[in-house]
Amino acid sequence: MVLTAWVAFAHAKTPEQIFQQASKSIVVIQAYDREDNPVNQGGGVVTGKETVVTNCHVVEDSAKLNVVHDTRLYDATVTLADHERDLCQLAVPQLIAPRAALWTGRLRVGQRVYAIGAPEGLELTFTEGLISSLREFEGSQYIQTSAAISQGSSGSGLFDSDGRLIGITAFFLQDGQNLNFALPASWITQLASRAAGGATTPATFTKDSVAKRWAARIADRKAKKDWAGVLTLAQQWVRTQSTYAAAWKELGDAHRSMNQPRRAISPYMQAVRLDPDRFESWLNLGFSYLAVNRYDRAIESFQEALRLKPNDPAALYNSGAAYFFQNRPDKVKEVQAALSRIDAGVAQEFENKYIKR
Repeated sequence: MVLTAWVAFAHAKTPEQIFQQASKSIVVIQAYDREDNPVNQGGGVVTGKETVVTNCHVVEDSAKLNVVHDTRLYDATVTLADHERDLCQLAVPQLIAPRAALWTGRLRVGQRVYAIGAPEGLELTFTEGLISSLREFEGSQYIQTSAAISQGSSGSGLFDSDGRLIGITAFFLQDGQNLNFALPASWITQLASRAAGGATTPATFTKDSVAKRWAARIADRKAKKDWAGVLTLAQQWVRTQSTYAAAWKELGDAHRSMNQPRRAISPYMQAVRLDPDRFESWLNLGFSYLAVNRYDRAIESFQEALRLKPNDPAALYNSGAAYFFQNRPDKVKEVQAALSRIDAGVAQEFENKYIKR
């Protein structure tokens, strides 16, 4: 047993050896608009001859793509795009680089992993960590890892202790420590079949078109009252398009629909930070605060909603409810008077519930 353990240890690669092997398959991707202005930068992994895989959000809204490898610059085009999984394949003519060895077998929580990328446009960086969790998503799994994934590292590689590619680094959550996520390498092997008929080009690949696809998928789940499905899709949407207020609003709505108002607050707050003029986000944020008895915050949210729609009955009615629970009868009467000018029926209901009781 001692000999067996020693032999296994002798064959294990050191972190230095893993970097030397795997880094040769990592590229930097630069995305430009029609006026040659840079719009994004990320990483990519060589997975075949003149072929690179990356996250779709790295190349969206681009009219021109360049790939940098070993100081050389190459033109690139999108050949396959799986928007739902945020995975795109690029053709890079004349690129000479070794393909990464893929591992699509079983992964384990606690397994040591290594991320290689180029955050903030720096030279290749190498971080070490563990698989923290394997998160279920539509019959497959995201990889959560403690290996750091920074801005600019999207689309790069996550490797195991044998230097095999096990994932494409995709996103990190800024509100938490060590909440870094990668797409499983098995998705790369499924890319061609899933994207059949849906390949696109950088010129037509826009953030808005991707957002419309997400919104349509969520609307379909809502129509079926599949709130767990809505929640899963909304979580995926905010990961792939974290600057879209609509995505965060949908995540908040999903939590509210599942009677989780406390969990809904954070996504709604992110939604209003990104788009402070979205009425529904403020209104639903107010509902969520009201449900957890945070009346001052509820009033603030309803006031923001009323800034956008001054005569909205729902915002007025529920701000009055919050005033009632704060024991502020003068404000409650002001709300009732405002409602009387807008909708007599709603005003009567409000009076019966909060004034005559």
